[in-house]
Amino acid sequence: MKIRIESNSFNSRQVSGVGYYSKLLAESLAESTLNNDVRLFSFDFLGRQPITNLKNTKNEITNWFPLKVYAKLVSYGLPIPFDASLNKVDLTIFPNFSKWPTIKSKVVATVVHDLTYLYYPELVDSKNLAHLKRVVPRAMKKSDFIITVSEAVKAELVKEFGTDPQKIIATPIPPSDTFSVMSTQEIHIKYNIPTEKYIFFIGNLEPRKNIPVLVEAYEKLPKDITDEYSLVISGGRGWKTEKSQAAIDHAKAQGLSVIQTGYIDEEDKSALYQKASLFVMPSLYEGFGMPVVEAAASKTPVIAADIPVLREAGASGALYFEPTNSAELADKINTVLTDEKLQVELTNNATEHLASISWSANAQRILDHAQSIIDTKSTT
Repeated sequence: MKIRIESNSFNSRQVSGVGYYSKLLAESLAESTLNNDVRLFSFDFLGRQPITNLKNTKNEITNWFPLKVYAKLVSYGLPIPFDASLNKVDLTIFPNFSKWPTIKSKVVATVVHDLTYLYYPELVDSKNLAHLKRVVPRAMKKSDFIITVSEAVKAELVKEFGTDPQKIIATPIPPSDTFSVMSTQEIHIKYNIPTEKYIFFIGNLEPRKNIPVLVEAYEKLPKDITDEYSLVISGGRGWKTEKSQAAIDHAKAQGLSVIQTGYIDEEDKSALYQKASLFVMPSLYEGFGMPVVEAAASKTPVIAADIPVLREAGASGALYFEPTNSAELADKINTVLTDEKLQVELTNNATEHLASISWSANAQRILDHAQSIIDTKSTT
């Protein structure tokens, strides 16, 4: 099967969760069978963007048009096919909420990662909110099928858009193999972590990540715990960061060891997970919760907010807390850090859960669905 994947989300100097998903999806499709011809399309105006080269794929690059301008045209529904000068393919995948106009593909799939813009509009950057309100309903209607990242989001899409559930494929996100390979990276000095042990969080500073509750829980821990364990927060500034940053600054003003690393080098990511004593994901809403499975693959115990999608990501390999209750989170952090038997139980359960999800299964599910649509179209 000839496949084209829009790859701008991972041809970037600062790769987001959507970018990581898109890259791993492309790799899995390229590796799923030698008969696949996988092409990665991106805009690279004047050659300013880094271009990712993936094994068993080909890059298709347009240098003459800026992505921001094209995305704006698509957002407002102006039908300019991006692939007019490209070769025909069987399947085109748009991995970032928006379906682009295309005339060279038999089947089109769009990835809708979550519905934050509908359920928590106050947590979304205003410009992106307006864009998502325009493009997601259009993608749901005009794509041949939809890919999403969890059964929880699939149920939300069916509820909100009345879409036939047979048109939606859930692809739970397994972690990259790098997280299960012991890292040798030295990260304490590089990221100014003053204690050997630490509690870890990774994600952009944005409201739905619920960072103030995490910091408040850290403040409530016994002094002997905060003396022994720093709180390490990794990720970029995102948007609407004021409350998150104020909570962090308040904890620092009390003399607590809260470390902000900012964006981290990709090669350091697995080391930060592996050397952490505990990973906490307090999010109010997620599409899947990739950091939960990355932490699990790194053999690091996990505490997560008790929301359906994180239950799906963590299964019995995590403890859960009511996401607005910092006291409950503090209690569970203290419990995990002081109970070695519980730590082992959580990591063993997480390993068993991870064995049930794979990128190869996701890729095959997508290929089979696309082929069934192609076969149906050829007989009508």
